[in-house]
Amino acid sequence: MTLIRLTLAALISIGVLPSVQADEYQLDDQHTSIVFAANHFGLSNTYGMFGKYAGKFSVDMSKPEAAAFEIVIDAASLDTKSEKRDEHLRGPDFFDVKQFPKITFVSTSVAMGKDEKSLKVTGDLTLHGETKEVVMTLTKTGEGKGPYGDERIGFAGRFVVKRSEFGMTTMVPQIGDDVNVLISIEGIKQ
Repeated sequence: MTLIRLTLAALISIGVLPSVQADEYQLDDQHTSIVFAANHFGLSNTYGMFGKYAGKFSVDMSKPEAAAFEIVIDAASLDTKSEKRDEHLRGPDFFDVKQFPKITFVSTSVAMGKDEKSLKVTGDLTLHGETKEVVMTLTKTGEGKGPYGDERIGFAGRFVVKRSEFGMTTMVPQIGDDVNVLISIEGIKQ
């Protein structure tokens, strides 16, 4: 069995047999959502979302270790449906978007999740000038043709960010330190 594996690896490396490659997707920013929720004085959750994204990912559900995800968020595109609050969140007390205009996530490893539709994605989240590892489960929500006949795939997931770990300590604990992030992405096959 080991001889067969070595022979296959050698044939792939010299190009006789094609290697299995994950499909490449470009993020469809019109059908992607990144929503966040933070507790307000222990009374309620305040929700917001980001409106501008870019990114790409590659995925083969049968070979999750070949997958990779990269998302870049325009921090200034945050929207909580309150102009005054949004300006405060964009300022130096919170996101400080003039100094830190981008929020990025780059996966470092991907493994199969609890079932054949889910992926355990580990990656580096860079927010407010700090980079920390986050882990999330992305569940495949669908795959098929889009409205113009292009091939698409979608995933949804969630994770928690402790904002104080990213240097965003203003008004902790009045405004929750744990921020829940929900993500839904749709990619167009390249």
